[in-house]
Amino acid sequence: MKYFSVGVIIVMFLVAGFVSQQYTEFFGYFLGEHRLVGMGAYVLVVILAIVAAPLTSIPFIPIMVTVWGVFWTVVLSIGGWFAGSMLAFWIARKFGAPMVRKLVSLEGQKNLLKNIPESKLFWYLIFLRMTVPVDILSYALGLFTNISGRLFAITTFIGVIPVIILLAKLGTFPIEYQVISVVSVVALLAIGWHTVKKNKKPSRGRR
Repeated sequence: MKYFSVGVIIVMFLVAGFVSQQYTEFFGYFLGEHRLVGMGAYVLVVILAIVAAPLTSIPFIPIMVTVWGVFWTVVLSIGGWFAGSMLAFWIARKFGAPMVRKLVSLEGQKNLLKNIPESKLFWYLIFLRMTVPVDILSYALGLFTNISGRLFAITTFIGVIPVIILLAKLGTFPIEYQVISVVSVVALLAIGWHTVKKNKKPSRGRR
């Protein structure tokens, strides 16, 4: 089911990229006329999509790139992803599993963080942030770890930047290059996850 969801998001992203390139003038006129309102609405949609998983705002990125360009899409997306992640983390810490279960599936989340390497925690959290859906990871870190809010904020901010830049740049490519790029990135992430799981040692003192 997890892989199916990822596949659906990828297809939606590619479709959105194709549509945005075919109807550039329409999106430019519709959103360009109300620039500030559109930007504010986009950030709110991003935050809502993270808190109310399994919604996703990723397919909107190619459209935003078409209207506002890569720079503003990256800035707005970073702000939305960071704010949404912090809110999800706070909800998990404040209200616990009963509330989180109403917003996102807990299946497999605890296993995801069971063997975090203590000696390389900072870098491992950044790696997770770049490879695990932002909503799932934010709730999981709030529920199943004792990391500080400061560490969460720093690793979240650093980790989302390359992902968002990559997605925004992909949105500018012709559709055939988007397909090739997405397949290549997924393959590299799969290799990275396999390597991490193979070399990861169980941590002590963490349940």
